[in-house]
Amino acid sequence: MHGVEELGIGVMVRFAVPVEESFRRLKSFGLRHCQFAGLPDAYLYGAEGRSNTQELVRKMERYDVASCSVFCSFPDQDWKRAKETVGLTPPAFRAERIARACRTADWAKELGIEQIAVHVGYIPEDPGSEEYKGFIRAMRGFTRFLEANGQVLAYETGQEPLQILLRTMADVGTGNQRLNFDPANLLYYNNEDPMLFADALGDKIVHIHCKDAVRPVPGAEFGHETRLGEGGTNFRELFRFLYEKGYRGPLTIEREIAEGEELNRDIRNAIGLLESLKRECRAE
Repeated sequence: MHGVEELGIGVMVRFAVPVEESFRRLKSFGLRHCQFAGLPDAYLYGAEGRSNTQELVRKMERYDVASCSVFCSFPDQDWKRAKETVGLTPPAFRAERIARACRTADWAKELGIEQIAVHVGYIPEDPGSEEYKGFIRAMRGFTRFLEANGQVLAYETGQEPLQILLRTMADVGTGNQRLNFDPANLLYYNNEDPMLFADALGDKIVHIHCKDAVRPVPGAEFGHETRLGEGGTNFRELFRFLYEKGYRGPLTIEREIAEGEELNRDIRNAIGLLESLKRECRAE
């Protein structure tokens, strides 16, 4: 979208909170970039959707807010039953969700937004299974739709091991597949080290979720999130590595804790770290 800056620091704007409130909060941090997430029906469909979208654009102009990415969210996901209900992999939800994702992409196109990010879910591991083949066919159609729109699909990293993600991208086969790189998710879901992903797919990264985490403790299924720079992602080294490889895209701070002073402190801490890293890299 017009006005997006190189290495622009931002936060996620979720529509569960009134947009104007989110924009005021964004500006209170001294930021102007965001990634939209949780886009509701009230923006996607009919005369109401058209009116709300026009008002959103006016508010973006009023607050000088820029966005280059929309994260597709699906309202009926149950993260306690993630393998059965999350993303585009579950066959029972796939057709409806891809239709919604395509409508979201058309909405984003009206705003000049080219990145469509999504958690695709737990990709079937057996490439010979009908579950995997059906998923690949659906993803090929979806990415071709985005391609016709001049958009890219940005896989949110985390649930997919590197080799499965590489195989999936190769089997889908379209040239507009990219990464919404979330290094913290890789540790949260106990996948490979984020540096391995950055090394193998650094040229495909178009968006970074600036988030940190540690791996699960013995006996636990998932890890837990930390403040940026205090987890196991080695975020400082990761940032420098991606900068040297040419990354200049958005830096979206994501901190998944309750609203309040702790969240505000952690966002300000992340802004300070990112600004420091940008200065250091540009000076080298």
